[in-house]
Amino acid sequence: MIKESFQIAMDTIKHRKTSSILTMLGIIVGISSIISLLSIGVGLEQSITDQLEGMGTDKIIIMPGSDGGMSSFSSFTSESLTDDDVDIIENVNGVKMAVGLLMKSLPVRYGDEVITTYVMGGTAEAYNRMFLEMKLFEIDEGRSPRKGERGTVSVGFRIVDDVFEDEVNVGDTIYIKDLKFKVIGSLKSIGNTQDDQNLYISLDDLRDMAGGKNSLTMIYAQVVDVDDIEDVAEKIEKKLEKKYGDNTISAITSEQLAEMTSSIFSVITFFLGGIASISLLVAGVGIANTMFISVMERTKEIGVMKAIGATNYDVMEIFLIESSLLGFLGGAFGCVVGYIISRIINVFAVGALPITFEATVTPEMIVLGIGFSLVIGIISGLWPARRAANLEPVEALRYE
Repeated sequence: MIKESFQIAMDTIKHRKTSSILTMLGIIVGISSIISLLSIGVGLEQSITDQLEGMGTDKIIIMPGSDGGMSSFSSFTSESLTDDDVDIIENVNGVKMAVGLLMKSLPVRYGDEVITTYVMGGTAEAYNRMFLEMKLFEIDEGRSPRKGERGTVSVGFRIVDDVFEDEVNVGDTIYIKDLKFKVIGSLKSIGNTQDDQNLYISLDDLRDMAGGKNSLTMIYAQVVDVDDIEDVAEKIEKKLEKKYGDNTISAITSEQLAEMTSSIFSVITFFLGGIASISLLVAGVGIANTMFISVMERTKEIGVMKAIGATNYDVMEIFLIESSLLGFLGGAFGCVVGYIISRIINVFAVGALPITFEATVTPEMIVLGIGFSLVIGIISGLWPARRAANLEPVEALRYE
């Protein structure tokens, strides 16, 4: 009987094409919204996780702030750390090496074009460690700064050919806050648009231009044994908090950053998915309305079926299968539309976001989308199907 019920339901949907399409439209909109929003959340989470992993699992970022590093981001360019703190960190047991950086947002001119971007200041030793030993950044062309060298700059990947109209090459001249700098090196891309357009100059040059006599914005530390990284980070915090006070310093590992990022995006994704799910509730009402109309239009047909031996269960089965099909087809089409939207988002995201990003549709999303819409279809069809099943044959046959 299920096969026959399925065929009857399919014939009804085909016969009432316009009504069926309009009913499924609500499901399609709801599911496509959920799929596209979830794909954005998963894509952003994966993108940031990849960048953090690229930093290396043996690195610790030390910044002013507390609360597991959350407040550190809000005061990312504060300068509470000093040169002496680099030495303190290097003397912590388990630390292989440490480098300090000063960060300033300054105007940069190349030719007739001017942009404002972050300029990093570090010693030649710090840059050699960052570029050659710690592998935080890698040199693509040119060389790293030499000890005591002033007036030179290394440029991020995007500075070379994306930011300015003319390509920036090794040996060219760039002006930072109207001071002349010779380009001695360009760096490989790290996948982050903002970091890829940073400039790296002598710490003394940056302090002369922008102040900060003995201050640093952040310190990178590399540990000897990655298995001890959590203990080393805790030791660094305790050591510096003896100097600055409790809850003033955050020593964050790449794994901790990844966990924080993952939890934040999970909440955001769940929230956005919840908002999109509201449209599915509206779609459920639409399915119920369509099924009620179908019951009214087919009252006489129901009477005939019951008169020739169809049971209440048989009638209910037909209408439930019909509502389930509406939900399933709407969900399937919604998944397709959601996938197409995610591809379109990827096209527009290139160059528009400060990170390498790809909206990702997973098989789990497809299963969730179709399953959710199927459940909505079944629930929405229960009442109308029950009403159809409970119709008295005599009354149904006399219905006009």
